[in-house]
Amino acid sequence: MRIAVNAHPLMQDSAANTGNVPTELMNRLCRLHPDAEFVFITDRPWAPVPALPPNCEVAVLKPFAGGKIGQYLWRRYQWNRLLKKYRIDRLLCIDDVLPFPQEVQAHLLLIRKASLPDRPPTSENIRRFRSISVFSEFMKEQIGGRYGGLEQKFNMLSPGVSEIFIALNWEEREQVKHEFAGGMEYFIAVGAIHPDNNIIPLLKAFSMLKKRLRSGIKLVLAGDLTPEGEDIAEALQTYKFREDVIWMQEAGEEDLARLIGGAYALVHTAGADGLAVPVLQAQRCQVPGIVIFAGASTEAGGDAALNAVPGDVTDLSEKMSALYKDELLRSRLLDHIGRIPSWDDAAGQLGQIITA
Repeated sequence: MRIAVNAHPLMQDSAANTGNVPTELMNRLCRLHPDAEFVFITDRPWAPVPALPPNCEVAVLKPFAGGKIGQYLWRRYQWNRLLKKYRIDRLLCIDDVLPFPQEVQAHLLLIRKASLPDRPPTSENIRRFRSISVFSEFMKEQIGGRYGGLEQKFNMLSPGVSEIFIALNWEEREQVKHEFAGGMEYFIAVGAIHPDNNIIPLLKAFSMLKKRLRSGIKLVLAGDLTPEGEDIAEALQTYKFREDVIWMQEAGEEDLARLIGGAYALVHTAGADGLAVPVLQAQRCQVPGIVIFAGASTEAGGDAALNAVPGDVTDLSEKMSALYKDELLRSRLLDHIGRIPSWDDAAGQLGQIITA
């Protein structure tokens, strides 16, 4: 069996911005099915890190032209020709609705983006997929509500976390705090510096907390700067409590795991995530969370997180203050953390769907 995968989501992976979810899943999926051949299709040269298993190859399909015309030709004609050239039996599209020949059995995997590219063929092509795999009821509702008639195609996968995320003991936490936060307790927010992640409201809530408690607690932002987040980066330069904000850009997975493990709590303010990876990472590290009551965050947080009202900076600040002042509340949240599996479970479920 020859299985094609669009590799662009893997090429964009990073520990803080995406949780490396496509990379984690695809590496495990390929190893679980050594008899299958996987073809990862890219539009430019790519050296996967970590290296893909031996039953994988990378096919570079460069666009005929640049700009929107080049992308249209790539998606409409070049893509289909390559699938036929490689005699693809199965297709796995990740976070994108690509066309495919009638004889190819295609499957769609939607990870974090709860909205698909707004292209005319999307509505038609999405109904041709044999299955649509998601990680949250929120994602299912968003996609199903927009396109309709897809109810029988959805499969719910178990979200997971890399094994590198583990709980730290007291001495390890103290070491992390001294290394990154001057020995102080800190909240951590994980995600790209982008307006969708509501960084400015988080900074406002943190300001209110600092004024109310007059505490030395810090805020760690772990995420890369995006073009859309330039204004946020500029605002940080004049932010009143900028000395109490630690911005970790391009944090590797090992540092990120330690930072989350050493945190007092995680604050997740992304509003439309289809998979709230940082919330699950925190739970794997035995760290409670505060989440915006939106997207998949509340599903991921469950009873192990406090829910803040979307768009209400005061409520978010009060939730942060309440958790910081009340060790018993923090302990109660920790008591509700259940088993967070590795990505093996989801990869196994996805493999059964694709190869059936």
